Amino acid sequence: MTSVYLKLITDDNMEECLQLKPREDQQRLVAPNSDSLEKAKREPSSRPYGIYADDTMVGFALFDEEVYPEDGYFWICRFMIDERYQGKGYGKAGLAAVLEQQKSHSDCVKIRISHVPENGVANRLYKGFGFIETGEVIGGETVLDYIISLNEYGLARFPR
Repeated sequence: MTSVYLKLITDDNMEECLQLKPREDQQRLVAPNSDSLEKAKREPSSRPYGIYADDTMVGFALFDEEVYPEDGYFWICRFMIDERYQGKGYGKAGLAAVLEQQKSHSDCVKIRISHVPENGVANRLYKGFGFIETGEVIGGETVLDYIISLNEYGLARFPR
């Protein structure tokens, strides 16, 4: 597989991002990238990134680059791979890149993500990386957690 990396969405690549879309049968499972870019403007902790394979944007992710103020954790708010590039390993490589970027922050002890309950593909992808279902449902979506660090009691360790 080619090199997969993240690149911040700017005016230079926004149109390319807006052209990405899931398969028709997945469109009810994933918010449009236009909605996600609007959300990024309202969420001061998150940043929008293109997922690139070489010089081609193959997907999109919106995720926290600092602790989300309402719960003290990092969230992956949106994650999608364009219909033309699905089934080629870009989802796994893109999610790995997002997780590495979030884990590089010293105050990242837990990463949260959610998906609509019917999105079994996303659920398997996330669980394959070690996310666990929390039992929480927020906005009708299933919430999963990825624990970065545990203390001696098995609880998420918080930086001092």
